[in-house]
Amino acid sequence: MGPDHLSALAVDPDASISNVQDPNVFALPVGQAEDASTALLDETDKEPSMQSAEASPIPLPDGWIASPAIGKLPLELLSYIAKLSLPKFHSSRERMTALYSLRMISRMWRNAIDTTPSLWGVISSDVPLHVNTTAIQRSGNCPLHVYIEERTWESHGIQESRFTELVELAAKEIRRWSTVTLLIPTYDDCSKYLSSPAPLLQNLSVTMVCDDKPATPMDFFAGVAPKLEKLEVNMLHMDWASPFIQGLRELNLGGMSDEQISAQQLLDILASTPLLDTLCIEYATLVHHPQPLPTSHAVIQLPNLQNIRLHVIDVEAVELILSSIRAPSCTSLGIWLEGEETDDPNLPERALGHFDDFQRRTLSASKESIIRFCDEDMQWESSSASPDYLAWFDVNIPYSAAADGIRWATRVIGLGAQELVHDLELTLAHESLDDEDLAAYYSFSRCQSVTRIVIDDNHAPTDPILDLIGTWRESGDGTEPQPAFPGLKSLELASWDEWTLDDLEVLVGRRFGGSEDIRNGKVPKLRIILQPLYPDDVNVPKLDLIQLQRLRAARGVESVTREFAKNTRGTLAVVYDDDTGL
Repeated sequence: MGPDHLSALAVDPDASISNVQDPNVFALPVGQAEDASTALLDETDKEPSMQSAEASPIPLPDGWIASPAIGKLPLELLSYIAKLSLPKFHSSRERMTALYSLRMISRMWRNAIDTTPSLWGVISSDVPLHVNTTAIQRSGNCPLHVYIEERTWESHGIQESRFTELVELAAKEIRRWSTVTLLIPTYDDCSKYLSSPAPLLQNLSVTMVCDDKPATPMDFFAGVAPKLEKLEVNMLHMDWASPFIQGLRELNLGGMSDEQISAQQLLDILASTPLLDTLCIEYATLVHHPQPLPTSHAVIQLPNLQNIRLHVIDVEAVELILSSIRAPSCTSLGIWLEGEETDDPNLPERALGHFDDFQRRTLSASKESIIRFCDEDMQWESSSASPDYLAWFDVNIPYSAAADGIRWATRVIGLGAQELVHDLELTLAHESLDDEDLAAYYSFSRCQSVTRIVIDDNHAPTDPILDLIGTWRESGDGTEPQPAFPGLKSLELASWDEWTLDDLEVLVGRRFGGSEDIRNGKVPKLRIILQPLYPDDVNVPKLDLIQLQRLRAARGVESVTREFAKNTRGTLAVVYDDDTGL
């Protein structure tokens, strides 16, 4: 062993490690691990049974002599090592447990940690109250990260009186708040503890758990929080005209009722936050507010807005928001309105028309997307094999008829020379299709991007779709005729009720038959995948082997396979003859 290795072993020979936390504490079951870390935190200010780290040199084998290296490190370096080793502030319990473990290494480590205020800047309902008191004392004038949440004070048996005590303790330092997550039981608590200016506050998340409505909207921090950039509000009635709103870069609203914010107030917020880069609204009702939806509105320019997420809110509100804003820098768009209904045939285009360019840029870069059409809504999701490309969209919106969604998708993708060609998977899950829907599909069938069609188990009208896939038509640009969905390579059938092998043979014959000089080699071969939703269902028809072999040998068919829920590799294939019983 050389001197480099010896110096790494040169620790204080007199330092006792009997008080150091068991390194396996976090490998214990959850309850035992929490008990162990709580016991460590309860040992807040006991002196470690160790002498100064400035100990005498350690005698080592072969006459080597090495001074305790750890005793020669500057206090600033020890503080920096501690900072790098600690969990983030939001993992407050783990952070404080690790901090107290580091203090037990030696007196020098303890002094270095205790005199570094930036290590102590966290208050949490996840640790004992006296630990929070100590953290406030030792953090000096450093910014504070405050996390007071119901889930933690319930799980650790913190009574309401102790919760109040903790909030009062934190509120005294409101001038130092930097990042704050609060779950507030009553509006009286808001008035009592959140009415003073917070000059350093940058991130605020506040949730109200009571159903009461205050006499007047809450005016947080007397309107003074000039550095606030991220605001998350859940189920809270607040003053949306507060001056600190104007500097927001991220706005998250959750569980908001129409009594807590109106659509007009939301538009006013967006108009006053030009720096906004993230907008997220989830589980909100905005249209039944006494203040009616505006019939006309000015366009709101949000040049920095990159991320938009509207999840389970009123269709009318979504249409109003999306049609009102212009977000040229958008990189992610998530709209999820599953279960909502609309009678407006122009909803997809009116709500999302201004995002056509974003969707086309995303498809051009990602090269892949998936569309699922149902009777009352559709989902369109971009996807990418490249993890380096971060732009995406996932849109689930209702329509009054399937034709409305099909026409919108057709317009975004384009047809003929204007088509943005990419790999598009098309899933169909209709219970019925009328003539207008079929006409929209017929027009969309010129799309070269569709490489995979999945007929879902919930899809009933299979015949007209199979008939369409076998159809040839004149191309829109005057060139040679093309089959429907000319780029189609894979057809997957999850439903077994509405088709037979005869139907598939007719489809293949129409798609790949005809004149050799026109059709041979002009159309990709087709993979046919039979995938019942319940592979062991006794109602799944037994396929005729001879007919199946004939279909597999047909021109233009690359393969006909059946996918199973479990791996069938190595399973013996048996052919049973009904006539002979063999």
